[in-house]
Amino acid sequence: MQLGRSDTDLLTLLTSEITQAGATRIGIAVSGGGDSMALLHLADALEDRYRIEAVTVDHGLRSGSAEEAEFVQKTCAKLNIRHATARWTGWKGDGNLQNRARDARYGLIAEWAKRQRLHVVLLGHTQDDVAENFLIRLGREAGVDGLAQMDSRFERNGVLFLRPMLDVSREELRQFLNRHRREWREDPSNENEMFQRVRARRAMEVFEGIGISAQSLARVSQNMRDAREILEDDTSTLAQSIVHQVSGDLLISREGYLDSPKELRRRLVVKALGWISQLDYAPRRAPIEELDTAISEGRNFSLAGCLITVSKTRIRLSREYNAVRELVEYSQGWDRWLLEGAWEMGMQVRALGEPGLLQLDDWRESALPRKSLMATPSLWHQDQLLAAPLAVPSEHWKARLKSPDFLDCV
Repeated sequence: MQLGRSDTDLLTLLTSEITQAGATRIGIAVSGGGDSMALLHLADALEDRYRIEAVTVDHGLRSGSAEEAEFVQKTCAKLNIRHATARWTGWKGDGNLQNRARDARYGLIAEWAKRQRLHVVLLGHTQDDVAENFLIRLGREAGVDGLAQMDSRFERNGVLFLRPMLDVSREELRQFLNRHRREWREDPSNENEMFQRVRARRAMEVFEGIGISAQSLARVSQNMRDAREILEDDTSTLAQSIVHQVSGDLLISREGYLDSPKELRRRLVVKALGWISQLDYAPRRAPIEELDTAISEGRNFSLAGCLITVSKTRIRLSREYNAVRELVEYSQGWDRWLLEGAWEMGMQVRALGEPGLLQLDDWRESALPRKSLMATPSLWHQDQLLAAPLAVPSEHWKARLKSPDFLDCV
């Protein structure tokens, strides 16, 4: 493929992202649409420098999806790029289809990338996706985080994903394909206005008549991302000064919390809840505001699998027992904890709960209060409690958090 100047600019964007990630084994998620097909052909021009593989997720929700996957497979064969098709069969007709399909897509791609031992997976999101996402979030009255430009690099399901084309328009990628006489397949669902993203795309056509373009909305989204970075730094600074971690619980100075700006308070509790409950998504703004009011009024609260206990001087965030009472693991990993010791067949890990506390004489000497202890990991053999390291120290068993300490990741 002979490359012109504009092609070189596109390749520069692509190679810059790959180089920053330190990757040499590259995966590409290719649906058959114009954005991902352009990304595939651009990556093909770099094949002498990197190992390139492609994957197509067939959700099986449309009659033409199998043909699109076959089209990608045949294109990859011509380019001598290894290709795999992952099929999703998990849709049962319940819940939000687009959300379920997105989560399944990332899960299937991640499984494939791990099997192939790839360093990164490239996604074909463009500047138009940034603008459409901005409009959708604006309709939901999102704050700075929701309106901020999607990340060009993120980790999900243990795999690093890159979006190297976020500053490139959808039209530019189609021009690239047309210049080199490369084919793509349009997804019919892109014309179905029952989907919010399609309605946002239609709205963009109207906005362009008053001077609001995808490029201008993307720039606003970038401004929001810059603002988000400053707020994140300020939140980290606040956490370092008013948060103390004790055996998996977080203790926050109530005075320091209430003296802080409301947006920093919101961000701090969102991060704290996510760290304790391992949330994939932050709670919505309304319940967070209810929590903030409860803290101001000195009331206890529960949210996102966490118990928030408020005293005159302190806010304690801990795991809520009801969120883990049914969780039983037949291995040493349980919830956010890992038990370390000599594991034997027949052992199980579950929440300490009331049955466990009744078998312990010295739990009151623990650094944790009763409600916190009930949600901590304990080792059992049938109905016999073998160890509860966070309640009573053990020579043979230790409990440590799977994730870094809160202050190291906030």
